[in-house]
This record gives sequence, structure tokens and C-alpha cells, in this order.
Amino acid sequence: MESRQGTLDLDRRRLIAGLCATGALTCLGCSRAARAADVAASADHGFSAASAMSFEEVFHFAYARSFIPTMKNLAERVGMEVIQDTACETAGQMIGSVAASLPDRSLSTWVASIKEPDPIMRHAVAFDIVEDSETVFEIRIIECLWASTFRAADAAELGYSWVCHPDFAMARAFNPEMRLRRDRTLMQGASHCNHRWEMKSG
Repeated sequence: MESRQGTLDLDRRRLIAGLCATGALTCLGCSRAARAADVAASADHGFSAASAMSFEEVFHFAYARSFIPTMKNLAERVGMEVIQDTACETAGQMIGSVAASLPDRSLSTWVASIKEPDPIMRHAVAFDIVEDSETVFEIRIIECLWASTFRAADAAELGYSWVCHPDFAMARAFNPEMRLRRDRTLMQGASHCNHRWEMKSG
């Protein structure tokens, strides 16, 4: 029993990590710098010292200084549609791989990872639960560091294509019977994001 529980805990941690917005994957330095803030400084090596950066500073460092200008230039060369398609494909592959090892792909499994976010998501996104049933889970995101970071850099279109739109592909990859419905995002200038995941019944 303990072995199975350990496996389930590991699978849940992997799912939680996988459900982070796709943008978090673009810079390993982002997640590592965020974790560094919670790690005691090591006398062995300066790389292990706590960064003392706020999550807002981490996001600025990870995205605004290099990633956003680079991706803007890339979008001018290949088109924003290519950027968006690539982000969706990557997100779908990632979530599909994680989901394949889970004991089930139910809505409740998906929801558990949202209700128990990892440290980055806990500090980067603020939301309220609107509906929570066996077939529907809806949240209203009222604050998002991805949105504020990309919008401050005049890169909302890039932010939507890279961070937000792949959410639809992630839902389908997790469970083909699950759909995300959303018609507004903070990234696009709305007052909130209205994520609603629905599971087909019957």
C-alpha cells in the first residue's frame, strides 16, 4: 500500500509540474530561480545561494530581458501562427506523456493539480473557483504574472500564443473527452480569464 501511495504521489507531482503554463517551460532558469528563493545558501558553491528575487523579478528576468525580444524577432520571420502551433504541439506532447503514467485521466485528477499548485503557480496566478462538479470545473483567474509580464513588454499577442492558447491543446492531450472553454484572458486585456473544463458525459 505504501508503495502504491508513493507512486500516486509521484504521479501527482509530475502532473502538477506538467500543468504549469507552457511559458514556464521556455526558461529553466525561471523555475530554478524561483526555487532558489526557498533554498538555504550553500557554503559549497555560489550557484546554490538563495537568489532573493521576488517572483515578479524572476519572471522579468526569465522573459522580459531576452526571451520576449528573441521570440518577437522569430515571430516576424516565421509568423505568430508558427509560434502558436509549436507551443501547442509541445504542450500537448508534454501533458500527454505525463498523463500516460497516471492511474486515470479523470476531471478530478486534472482538478487536483490545479487546487494543489506548485510554488511557481501558487505565486504567479490568483484565481477563484466558480464551479466544481463531476463534469465541470471552472475558475476565474484574476491575476497572472505571465499576463502582466508579457503585457508590460508590449508582447500580449506573443504571450497569448505561447502561454495561453496551448491550454486548449493541454486539455485535449490530457483526456480527449475533456474540453476547455474560454473566451477571455488577462493576456488579451480582459478583466479575468474564464477557464472552464468540461468532461463529456455518457
